[in-house]
Amino acid sequence: MVREMIDSPSPCKVTVVYHQDFGAHGYPALKGRVAPAFEELGSRGLLDLEGVRVMEATPADDDLAAEVHSESHLRGVKASGYYDIALLSAGSVVMGASEAGEGRALSSFCFVGAAGHHASHDGFWGFCFLNDVAMAVTHLRERSDLRRFAIIDIDPHFGDGTRDILGPDAEVLHVNFHSGHPMIKGEGLHNLDIALPHNADDRRFLEGVGEALEAARAFEHDLLFVIFGHDSHRDDYGAFELGDGVYASFARKVKEVFPERVCYVLSGGADARVARRAIGDVIEVLAR
Repeated sequence: MVREMIDSPSPCKVTVVYHQDFGAHGYPALKGRVAPAFEELGSRGLLDLEGVRVMEATPADDDLAAEVHSESHLRGVKASGYYDIALLSAGSVVMGASEAGEGRALSSFCFVGAAGHHASHDGFWGFCFLNDVAMAVTHLRERSDLRRFAIIDIDPHFGDGTRDILGPDAEVLHVNFHSGHPMIKGEGLHNLDIALPHNADDRRFLEGVGEALEAARAFEHDLLFVIFGHDSHRDDYGAFELGDGVYASFARKVKEVFPERVCYVLSGGADARVARRAIGDVIEVLAR
């Protein structure tokens, strides 16, 4: 059973949102990393730190999914057999975004069983079924005073679904790392695409991170989403040739510029060893 800390008058350092169903019933290419990565947090003693809160994810509302996606899209997701785990995954992101955005946590990290950034208004592919970040943005605009959102997507596969839904939104900055995918510019005023070669190393990636953070700083957002795909590691299935230590370096750079109101959303990646190191390193940075 995932434990939940009693509310405190001051924000915790990081809220981790998790559910055991992500590993048990998640999409086959993604689910094998989930339990090992969460167990790694326990092995490092991070879950026992005073500043770390663990929350059990609950499903997002069906009505919220219907606000973001078309009826035909939702019919297709239900037919795929992954609607329930996608709804639970989106609920994880809604919870984490609310915790960080509304000041109960300085940052959050949201585990998922199905990813979201390839899910557009009327289509889905690439292990993504419901656009979790778009649903969280919609939820926060309806339930809070938060209006402006920045998104930095470091998954090496182009976040076409997020661009489709949020790219035209004048109050959203969408910074998208990618490895040569045909760029989908959309009609937005605040779309930034950072193309890196397939063999991009840690140095080249972190140079791009500097550019992304400068854009986010200038945007003056209310909440920053980091779409965190560790498939950029040299031992995982995506592009780029990143090493073990780069994700800690990335998280430190983000934290230096934005010490609060940051929500990390797990995205691509399958290798359990990479997940343990990458996710563990990020949460360790956030927790200290």
